[in-house]
Amino acid sequence: MIEVQDRSNQRMTTKMELSDVFLSQYKDKNPRWGYDGLGYIVYLRTYSRKKADGQMEQWYETVQRVTEGNFSLEAERLQEIGKWTEERKEKLVQEMERFYHLMFNLVITPPGRGLWMSGTDYAKKIGDAENNCWFVSMRPQKYGHSKIQPVIGSIDELLPSMPAVFTFDQAMKGGGVGVNIQEKNTSLMPKVKRKVELIFISKVDHDNFASELQALDVLPREQKRAVFTHHVKDSREGWAESLQLVIDSHFTGSEEVLQIDVSEVRPRGSEIRGFGGIASGPAPLVEMLQVVNRILNRRVDSQVSPVEWGDIIQNIGRCVVAGNVRRTALILIGDREDHDFITSKDYRLETNKEASQWRWASNNSIDLGSDVSRETFLQIAENIYYNGEPGVVDIETAKQFGRLIDGQNEQVDSLVEGFNPCGEITLPNASPCNLFEINLPRIHELIELGIEDQGLYAEACWLATRYAYRITFRPYEWEATREIVYQHRRLGVGITGVSDWALMKFGDRVVMSFTEQNQPVYNERVTAQLDRMYRAVKKTNQLHAEELGADPSIKLTTVKPSGSMSLLMGVSAGMHWHWSPYMIRRVRFAANSPLVPVLIECGYPVEPAVTGFDAEGNQKVDSHTMVAEFPIRAATADHPRFQTEDEVPLREQAALQSMLQTYWSDNAVSATLKFKQAEGKGREGIEEIADVLETYRHKLKATSFLPHAVGTYPQMPLEAISREQYEQKVAQIKAKPWEIMSDSVTLEDDSTDVIGECENGACPIR
Repeated sequence: MIEVQDRSNQRMTTKMELSDVFLSQYKDKNPRWGYDGLGYIVYLRTYSRKKADGQMEQWYETVQRVTEGNFSLEAERLQEIGKWTEERKEKLVQEMERFYHLMFNLVITPPGRGLWMSGTDYAKKIGDAENNCWFVSMRPQKYGHSKIQPVIGSIDELLPSMPAVFTFDQAMKGGGVGVNIQEKNTSLMPKVKRKVELIFISKVDHDNFASELQALDVLPREQKRAVFTHHVKDSREGWAESLQLVIDSHFTGSEEVLQIDVSEVRPRGSEIRGFGGIASGPAPLVEMLQVVNRILNRRVDSQVSPVEWGDIIQNIGRCVVAGNVRRTALILIGDREDHDFITSKDYRLETNKEASQWRWASNNSIDLGSDVSRETFLQIAENIYYNGEPGVVDIETAKQFGRLIDGQNEQVDSLVEGFNPCGEITLPNASPCNLFEINLPRIHELIELGIEDQGLYAEACWLATRYAYRITFRPYEWEATREIVYQHRRLGVGITGVSDWALMKFGDRVVMSFTEQNQPVYNERVTAQLDRMYRAVKKTNQLHAEELGADPSIKLTTVKPSGSMSLLMGVSAGMHWHWSPYMIRRVRFAANSPLVPVLIECGYPVEPAVTGFDAEGNQKVDSHTMVAEFPIRAATADHPRFQTEDEVPLREQAALQSMLQTYWSDNAVSATLKFKQAEGKGREGIEEIADVLETYRHKLKATSFLPHAVGTYPQMPLEAISREQYEQKVAQIKAKPWEIMSDSVTLEDDSTDVIGECENGACPIR
């Protein structure tokens, strides 16, 4: 008789845990939160999870969950390859404690997605959950052995629906998605074979039937009109499968009538377990599928155009926004010659009026391609000047270059086809972003205070790189993703607070001046420090890959927009500059949020949200929404070389992005370059944008442009104030939020105000 060994206890030993003695040093303490308390509020309402007792995590508990969850991945991998020993465990515990300490003090942090998901049961089952963003190309693809399986067609068939369903699935998990709709991809799609009649039915006692579904022509279940009925399961997979069925029924099979029953979909307002949040009910799904069906029905016997595939993606985004995630991030990448795509958001055109209902759901960029003339640059610049789009990507440069200083290599990343929505990661098909962040100003401050030494720069790189590499061992739900992640193990170790750090550490800006030939002159001490840090990241990754018996990462570094994470830290976001040296940051809350009375007790100004004005010019307010004001000061506000966002010339912004692409980032650098619009000076503005595009051709992998915000309106999210006004407002604050909040704080899911992960609200909430 063969004895089967019980390995359950052996596997339990791979669960890494910090000791109570160690954690006691941090319990009931707080780091130096960004902006005198705003960072704490952002953390509490965005990243703190509800515990089993119904209370919200405190920061030391969040850091514990994140740390233990990540380090357990390494223990599991070491056990898998037969290297898990007591000695290894002891070293890993030492590293884990140091990681915890630096993360607790906001020196290093995972992305918002890592803060929210790491260490959860959901992340253990669904590796996708810890990745921020994704990319997919719009061409027929196999589903393969993936969690989502086709309802019609086989897993080994090249099905037109796969990119759209992949996008829908990742968006429902909170991820942003980049989608390449260039002709080289969409031309591979087959012609639409048939028109499909789409019928929806539901039980009449569904909570949303009378209030929402009837208006969308959903019939009572008793009135079903087809023999075959597809029942939508009350799950993410169920929603994704229904989209697959609707799309592919136009291309394969024989069904000309589809009847879909949404009775099982939980009603609006129900709690969603797993990723978290509140259900939207079936109405957004019904509406999305109806629009997708209409788009395809119009194309019988012809191919769906790139813009129409984009419409399908944008309707996915609209559906997800109406549901649990509240905000999704999408970028469509098209051809520079595709006039219909470039003008797709010009709602003055009759052909675009219906689509204005959903085309807001994506940012649009064009791939520059090769042989770009001055006239083409001017045409692109004119669209940017008047519309703020398109953004610009350079896929060939992304494929052939890591850091620019390391030179051209056609094989360095040859499978790249696009980017994530914020443009900081170069990605092959079905690939995710895998991000981490290093707080440069905080490192400098700790060294200046004598708490740490210069070795902290290399140590931060070491810990950050190892954290991100462990994520690549998660189980991914899509076969295409597993194949590319396990082959490339791409990382995105980022830096933030760049403009603050340059002033604090080096006493000057990064871009010192320009030559007569308009070439930037960089601060060599900055470039040397970034080069040393990059080399530390690369060496760390090579050694770690060897330890874990896997390939080193194809690319390693980035600069992400870093919106909400930089608020936690209190530093300039990514490579961007501060709005003003002194500011008011306004945040919206549901009127019944438990945080509102806390903020009032602290002394922060809180008032009802202004929604507009009546005929007499009096303000109208929403009594269900409150707006709180936080006075904030830029970390380098009083430095003589401080620049506000609108004081930095466009060419200097582009030069900084190019410097980071040259010396730090081997992926890409996320940047929104700001230009000024002035009445009667449109031609000069267009020429300036065209000059930047032409000068930095092949020196930037992706970039976008927006005009500087001008004008004022009530309760602006950001408002510049003087130093004196700032000091007066700070003096009115009687306590910090954590000083008066009890340990038993409870928060409901509040979607009133979404503080985005990324600059300009480009990325998902978490």
